[in-house]
Amino acid sequence: MKKYLLMLLTLLAVMLCTPALAQEAEDITAQCKVEAASSKNSMPRLTDRDWGTNYKTLKQRWPFVSLTAPEEGMIHGIYVCFGDKLHPWQVQAKHGKEWVTVFESEGKYAHEYAALPQGETQVRVTYINNKQIELNISEIFAFSEGEIPASVQQWQPTPEKADLLILSAHPDDEVLFFGGTIPYYAGEKGMNVVVAYMTCGTMERRSELLNGLWSMGVKTYPVIEDFWDKYTTKLDKAYDAWGKSATNKFIVSLLRQYKPEVVVTHDVNGEYGHGAHRVCADAMKKCVGYAADKSKYTDTVKKYGTWEVKKLYLHLAKENAIEMDWDQPLAAFNGKTGYEMAVEGYSWHVSQHDAGQKNPETGKYEPFVVEPRESDYSCYRFGLVHSTVGPDVEKNDFFENIIIE
Repeated sequence: MKKYLLMLLTLLAVMLCTPALAQEAEDITAQCKVEAASSKNSMPRLTDRDWGTNYKTLKQRWPFVSLTAPEEGMIHGIYVCFGDKLHPWQVQAKHGKEWVTVFESEGKYAHEYAALPQGETQVRVTYINNKQIELNISEIFAFSEGEIPASVQQWQPTPEKADLLILSAHPDDEVLFFGGTIPYYAGEKGMNVVVAYMTCGTMERRSELLNGLWSMGVKTYPVIEDFWDKYTTKLDKAYDAWGKSATNKFIVSLLRQYKPEVVVTHDVNGEYGHGAHRVCADAMKKCVGYAADKSKYTDTVKKYGTWEVKKLYLHLAKENAIEMDWDQPLAAFNGKTGYEMAVEGYSWHVSQHDAGQKNPETGKYEPFVVEPRESDYSCYRFGLVHSTVGPDVEKNDFFENIIIE
């Protein structure tokens, strides 16, 4: 009897100590009936999984997209990727003859997941607005009950206090030229990393940057500005496109609002000569000083106070040059390296895969790649151009001489 009792107790202990393996939620979109208000284009765009297409209703009151669950099934979550300007939105469920609101959002994120834990048989997505308006959605997904797949983005607010601020001229520059910076510091180290973009361009590129950041371990929403993306190799022409005062004010506001310890941005020569990249470097060198000066841009002083950045690194800078090692395996990504994760991040920027840069030696355009160590534009090489904590000695960490509490 004691033997059987011991076996029973052992089995019970194993059951209590072994976590239940939750089943992953299934994407049931293809099994759902999808309907929508009158539209300007083809409804299959809602579910074609092409970030370059979108479904847009006509301008009307309460525009909607609805999904009806398959027979003997329930919808436990809706993942919506919006295609245009963001608005407060909601999910309503059909309960009898009534539509009842079961989820509301302030509309701060272009990609957002709505959990419906009770399960619903028919739901619709609509804006919280009874004005004449277009509903614009790039992709929509419906999920069954279960654990949400890791690929579904459930964004957290942008950190109030950043450890690291990365200023990128365009979506994809954050991986092409900064390499393993994001996967290492955000994904592996779990630091508060704010990625800010000066330009975005299209809804497709916004979705691409969100997909790329999420894959590299960024879970807090980036800052996406909409300065005009005009190509020029001239610094003054690039400033003309953005406005020097507007550029400086925006960057100073970024520094004061998010209070980063370390900032990383572009090469003063614009890597391959892009004027927008040059502006990011040129303006940031000035703005780290402006941000600490209470006499500069006083409206943001009142709002956020002043801030002194401890370290500023520019890509490829010769001053206090360091070479980061993005080839170390990262536990957060099952042993993949920072460079490999940057390549994976760039794989999401599909619209840019046919773009390229001119090779000064051959005169031919070559496709963009995450710049390898041996490249002239190596994503491993940076320079410390501003420091309040002394020079780097080890030269292998942007946070050398800084203690993060």
